[in-house]
Amino acid sequence: MSDSASHRGLAAQRRAATHAADPEALAEQIHTAASTGEDRIGAWEVLDRDAIVEQAGRLMTRPNWQDLPLAGVAVGVKDIFDTSDFVTAYGSPIYAGNRPAADAAAVAALRAAGAILPGKTVTTEFAYWKAGKTRNPRNPDHSPGGSSAGSAAAVSAGMVPLAIGSQTAASTIRPAAYCGIVGFKPSLHRISLAGVKGLAGSMDTAGCFARDVADVASLASVLAGRPDWRDPAGPGGPAPSLHLAITPEWDMAAPWMRDALDSIAASLAALGAPITRAPAPAAFIPLAQVQTRLMAAEAARDLATEARFHRHSLSEPLQELISTGQAMPPEQQEADYTARDSALAQLDALFAGADILLAPSALDEAPRFETGTGSPDLSRAWTLLGLPSITLPAGLGPNGLPMGLQLAARPGRDRALLQAARWIEAHLAPDRRHAVA
Repeated sequence: MSDSASHRGLAAQRRAATHAADPEALAEQIHTAASTGEDRIGAWEVLDRDAIVEQAGRLMTRPNWQDLPLAGVAVGVKDIFDTSDFVTAYGSPIYAGNRPAADAAAVAALRAAGAILPGKTVTTEFAYWKAGKTRNPRNPDHSPGGSSAGSAAAVSAGMVPLAIGSQTAASTIRPAAYCGIVGFKPSLHRISLAGVKGLAGSMDTAGCFARDVADVASLASVLAGRPDWRDPAGPGGPAPSLHLAITPEWDMAAPWMRDALDSIAASLAALGAPITRAPAPAAFIPLAQVQTRLMAAEAARDLATEARFHRHSLSEPLQELISTGQAMPPEQQEADYTARDSALAQLDALFAGADILLAPSALDEAPRFETGTGSPDLSRAWTLLGLPSITLPAGLGPNGLPMGLQLAARPGRDRALLQAARWIEAHLAPDRRHAVA
């Protein structure tokens, strides 16, 4: 990351914006940052300087606009969120040129808070598997992850200090981890999905990206209408109690990843964080497969129009997902929803008395670009259950690419999760905390 990018956090850009002489000056600041490195990274589906000028002009006519929480701050928006002033194509040629009549609710909340949208960030096709053009800013030969590829890459590269995306399996946690930034997926329904193209309705969740926990908490607080999420306690707060609930997916993680997690856990324990470790209860063992099946069943419903009228325009993997969902017996779907509900009723057993679950964010470093966006398996179960989760930069892997540390809390305990993440962020060893900065 360049030295200039290192100063593009929320507070710094807010100060710069409120001191801008006029809309043109503010737009120039935002557009210059957003476009720097774009030819190498490809984070933007749409990037429009004229639209930035227009937004800056409207903002500066608002009384006391400098007092707004995101006054003049550039926020990247994943191209599955409807925007009235930008084309919204959902990562598909089916919707090329689509101009929604109104903003998504989350976009409206950003604008009300004073944010400026430079454009739309690249998404995989309908937030599923087929990758777009975006490359990993840490190494363009590698994937930034998906499906919120452009949002994670734009924040990682210093193009914007904040961005929003979504998660149905691991689409916030994995790209944030691969790109070496913070990604936060709140509890289900805490951020409105009105005006967002759905993939699997019972799991779809908005996600937030920033370079540190304080910034991601500020963004999430605006989107969720929860000012109490802002400014989570830092290193002076109490140490969270942590639990490593080992699932079969852990065995799929690279050995270096498991070793790194053990080392981090030992360091946090030495600093006062109580840590326990045990196999996950039996009810949680099949949940990754349950999530996979239910995502297919729900995608077949949520993308029914596209499947019926535009099937030839869908990628082969998405066609396969929809076909799998369409062929799934109702008895299987009911059994899977029952398995999910049974696990939810046993959350106390999963947490084993701890406040926070601890796990790797991904199975390995970011894969090569041509091989796809990587495995979501380490986040599937937590997303299925609606647990709020967050990933923190936690060092580098053997190939010099970022690793992420994933935390989760019980549903509705978002503030407690953000507080725990802030404590851990502050107490990570300097080589892990800053290795990807």
